[in-house]
This record gives sequence, C-alpha cells and structure tokens, in this order.
Amino acid sequence: MNPQPSTELIACPYCGAEEHSFWADEIGFSAVRCTACALIYVNPRPSLATIDMAVRTGVHSAEAHGLDVKSYRDPRKVARYRRTFAQMFDDIWRSGRTISWLDVGAGYGEIVEAVMGLAAPGSRIEGLEPMQPKADHARARGLAITQDYLRPGRPRADFVSIVDVFSHIPEFHQFLQDVRSALTPQGEIFMETGNLADLRTRAEFPGELGLPDHLVFAGEAQLRGFLDQAGFDLVRVQRVRIDGMVNLAKNVVKKALGRPVRLALPYRSNYRQLLIRARLRA
Repeated sequence: MNPQPSTELIACPYCGAEEHSFWADEIGFSAVRCTACALIYVNPRPSLATIDMAVRTGVHSAEAHGLDVKSYRDPRKVARYRRTFAQMFDDIWRSGRTISWLDVGAGYGEIVEAVMGLAAPGSRIEGLEPMQPKADHARARGLAITQDYLRPGRPRADFVSIVDVFSHIPEFHQFLQDVRSALTPQGEIFMETGNLADLRTRAEFPGELGLPDHLVFAGEAQLRGFLDQAGFDLVRVQRVRIDGMVNLAKNVVKKALGRPVRLALPYRSNYRQLLIRARLRA
C-alpha cells in the first residue's frame, strides 16, 4: 500500500479560485494570496489526516520540524477576556438572564473561566478542545471541557465563541454550518482573529505566522463574507492594535530563541486583532 501524501495542493478556502501568488514562507511552508479574493492560505497544505494528528497531540510532523504548539495556561488571559466580554456583551450581563455558552477550541479553559465570572448563576458554560494535553489540564482544574471537535447533535448553546481558532480551521465555510447547528435560534458567535490578509506584504506583520499550525489568514472583508454567507449579521466589531512596545519586546525574545519572527518598529503596522460579535438571522 502506498503511503498517503503528507501535503496537498488546494484551491482557495474562501472563494474556490485556484490562481494565487506567493506571499511568504516559514519553516519550509508557503503562504499564498488568492488572486481572486486576496485570502492568504498555506499551499501546499498538510493533509487533513496530518492536521488532525497535530491538533489532537499538539505536535506537528517532521516536515514541520516537530513544531510543538501545546503552549501553556495563561491566567492573564482570563482577566483580559473578562474585560473584553464585559464590554462586548454588556447587554447580556445587564439582563441577568441565564445563558448557555460553548467555547470551541477552548485550550486550557481561560475563555470558559472568563465567561463563568460574568454569566448569571445557573448558566451553562462549557468548552470543546480537541488537543488532549490541553483538555486534560482544563478538566483537572474542574472546568467543563470536552476533548472533541464541534460535531452535529450536541446540545444547543445561546453563544459560541472561537478565540484565535479561525486560522487553524481548514474549511471555515463548513465549520460555520456546524456552528449554526450548535446555536439556538438567533444565537450568537464571537470570534477573534487577525486581519492579516488586509496587509500588502509580510513585512507589515509584527510577528511570526505560525505555519503550518496556522493554515488560513483573512482580512475583514473575507471574515464579513464568511459570516454573511452562513447567515450571520454583525452586532459589534472591535479592532485592536497589538504592535506596541510589549509586543516588540516579546518578539525580540522570540528572535533570540531562533523563532521565525519579523521585527518592526512599534505603532507602524496596519495589523489588527478583530473582535467580532454576530447573530444568526431570524
């Protein structure tokens, strides 16, 4: 039996076009820009089986130099997202109603903890995390985290959050259909990701791309398009600058450790983290 290839050529994950131009490379993988819609994506991409193995274990294949992406729990993230959600969902907390919230790609459970600190008593707050080390760690801390992907047939939630998850998902159109099936009528999605495809060149991004753990990079127009096609209407959008002195200091350390980071002067980049709240159309 011939072994399955570890990489595959793909069409644009947003518009399906096949023409593209080179945009950047990192640790032997290329990111290309779609000539039709400007989405940036890894091509050739690791096979779906290779992606699945990396997602479940936290370690990529030899072709990706055994890249380890298990990271660690960051308690500062809990406080940061409690502030973020306090503002983005202030109407929900003021109402005092009990809610159900599902965090997809929950990692070590920081988002679940942040929402638990805001939601009314009796609310159901839980997460899904396919990477076993992260899910095990979160469960050991008493959090309601299930090791799995988002699948049809699970109990519906009023809110689904995906924080720094978009770039990891090979087929986001299908993923949003799964989100729809997991939401109550007029349920809402919260997503956070960067606007990398809005940048003209790789040099404008103050950091590392994280290839091939990160597979797809959108701009604001593509993210709005994904949501619109899936039947979501925007409620709120925030654009957060990250290229300050703290980010520069972190990148200097990463560069010293041999990470594929681009250093740039602070407060010059058009890169933003996009925080998007959207609601299912009635």
